[in-house]
This record gives sequence, C-alpha cells and structure tokens, in this order.
Amino acid sequence: MNPQDVDVAVTGYRVARREGVWCTHPAFGLLLTLLAERVRSIRVHAPQMPEALATECDFTLDDRRISVFPWPVRVNSIGALRHPLRLLRQYRALVSSGDVVFLRGGGPMIWSCHWMARRTGKPVIHWLISNPLAALPAAQRGYGRLVEFAGRGYARLDAAMLRLGLRISRAEVIANGREVAALYRCPRAKVIVSSTIRSSDFHDRVDTCTGPGVRLLFVGYVRPEKGIEYLLRAIPLVRAAVPVHLAVVGSWEEFPAEKDRLARLAGSLGVEDRVTWLGHRAFGPGLFSQMDASDVLVLPSLSEGTPRVLVESRARSLPVVATRVGGVPDSVTDGVDGLLVPPRDPDVLAQAIQRLIEDGELRRRLIREGRRRVQGWTVDAFVEDLVGLIRGMTANVPPPR
Repeated sequence: MNPQDVDVAVTGYRVARREGVWCTHPAFGLLLTLLAERVRSIRVHAPQMPEALATECDFTLDDRRISVFPWPVRVNSIGALRHPLRLLRQYRALVSSGDVVFLRGGGPMIWSCHWMARRTGKPVIHWLISNPLAALPAAQRGYGRLVEFAGRGYARLDAAMLRLGLRISRAEVIANGREVAALYRCPRAKVIVSSTIRSSDFHDRVDTCTGPGVRLLFVGYVRPEKGIEYLLRAIPLVRAAVPVHLAVVGSWEEFPAEKDRLARLAGSLGVEDRVTWLGHRAFGPGLFSQMDASDVLVLPSLSEGTPRVLVESRARSLPVVATRVGGVPDSVTDGVDGLLVPPRDPDVLAQAIQRLIEDGELRRRLIREGRRRVQGWTVDAFVEDLVGLIRGMTANVPPPR
C-alpha cells in the first residue's frame, strides 16, 4: 500500500478548542501537519487540555486531512485511571480508526493499544519519549508522599506491561535516546534526538557573551524535575566580570507551587532582581527572538529524554550547558558541541557557565559545532523516517478499493 492510501491513527499530546478550531502543542502539531502531506489522513485521538493550560496548545490543526476525536479533559494520568473502562474504549476507538497506529510517548494503560492492535492486525509505530522510572523519583511533584510512592509503583508496572505490549504487537520503536531504548528492552529501536526545527529556522551567529551583561536562558516547563533550583543556586557562584541575568521561559500553570517555591528561593539567594519569569513563549519567532537575545542556554534537568530545546538553541547559534541525564548525552557531546555537567551540583554548573563566559575560543567552537551537528535533526527528516516505516509496514497490504 502506498503511504498516500494510508489512514494513520495517532495519539500523543492533548488538544484544546480555541476559536472553533482544534489546536495542540507546536512540536506535535507541526509533525502531524507534515505527516498529513504524505498520507491519506491523520486521525488524532487525544484528551482535552484543561482551560488553565490551554495556552500551550497554540498550533492550529487546520489541515483538512487531520481529524480530531477529542477525549474528556485530562489534568493528569491519575484522573484517567479513575475511569479505566472508558480509557480502554478510547484506545479501542483509536486502534480501529486507522490502517497504522502511531503512539507518541506514554500514557495510562497505553500498553493496551498494542494488545488491541495485535488482535486486529494493525501495525504500530511507538515513539518512546522519556523514562518515567527516572522522572518520577527525580523530584517531589507535590502530590503527597503516599500518592507519589504509589505512582512510582504504577510506573514500574506500566513499563513492564508496555515492554510486553511492544513484543506482542511487534511494533516499530523510535526512542529518544539510548536510555529509553534500554528501559523498554528494544534492541532494534531507532534511537533519535527529538526536534521541532526546520532548515529555515536556522540562524547563524559567530559569538555570544560580548555585551555589557551575560543573559542566561532556560526554556522548559517549570516543574520540579527540571532542576531550576540548582540553576538559581549557581547564579551567585558565577564570578563574571559583567552582570549575569537569567530569563526563564516556560509555563508554570501545572505546578504553581513550584514557581512560588523557586521565586522564594531566588529571594533568599539575593538574585530575585536577576531572574525574569517570562512564562510561555510560542514556538517560532517568539521563542527564537528570545534565544537570539540570549548568550547561553542552560538546562539543569534531573531527568530528560532528548530535549528539543537543545536542538533548537544550537540551531539558533546559542551555546548550551546541560546536565548529563537521560538522553542528553545522545544529543550533546561534552566539549564538542556543548558542555555537560552532573545534575544537582550548582558549583559545577556555575563553573561550566563561567568557563563559557571567559573562554571565547571554546564558546565560538561550541556554537559552530553545535549548529553543524543539528543540521540533520530536522522535523522534516523525522517525518521522512516515519513515512519510510509506514511504507515498509504496509508494503504487502493491498490498497483499498
């Protein structure tokens, strides 16, 4: 079957209804839009985003080949697990609606999709995003010790069931980094570095840190596992000849208590006037202009897959400092196209930031090599890989009459 005759059933990110049109996260929406140009249709089955978080869904799914089948509003996985039978019905509708099933990330009981697909003979592509067994213990999320302890137990069970499901469905697996591939015991998994960037989004710049101050940038959700606390603690330890400021780009509506805690910490460290909380910035010109106005991208995470922001920032000629966790080493090679440091260590993090500020030759080399390395990690290249998988999985299936 030619991919242009294939209907792809998809789940992977929440959707929101805005001004009469379905929207989703830009990273997911751009992927779906590009994939829709190569197949007959995309059928998106996804929970709806709570209204308070809907600003994250700012990519319009207006391609006529994309249909959205919304599920009830889901705040988190706990809410979905309160209605397991409804969840199973949603997954059954997902699997039955396409010729190929494309699953992005995890989700409560998502392993059941593999069992259903095997029973109905549907091929599955599963894109594994991150390691929940590393993310949950990384930091307390404020749900209470009992709930978080139970959540870790459930995550272990869910991972075991998904490992079994992947074997049952004989799914094609894409993994964000080797750690994720190893967790699910997928030796044939295609290990990738996640990206939303396109060739037209690249920006050439020779150097940074040449102004009257140094502008650090963090981009990501303001969540406990992002390790922002350690970046705040590192700021007063950076001994630079010019002032050092930090801009935090990312929404905190899902974890407002974490934002308040970090703001109080900045005050206690005496750096509150050097930290700016910018909130969500839409992917594209809004985010790129912030990157172009910055000198160093810092990602102090405690747990990660292969963060898109590490690709986006290097494509915009921004040097990066990140923690050596999850799939980050699959994206950044220490000393070649970025600097890697251990997590939870503000002293070493400060030293890496200071090293970039002071060593212009190193900084310019990292910028140059970083931009060169990510040139092949575009979303267009990823879509080409997906189309190749779809073509191979449906090669012996006759086209519909």
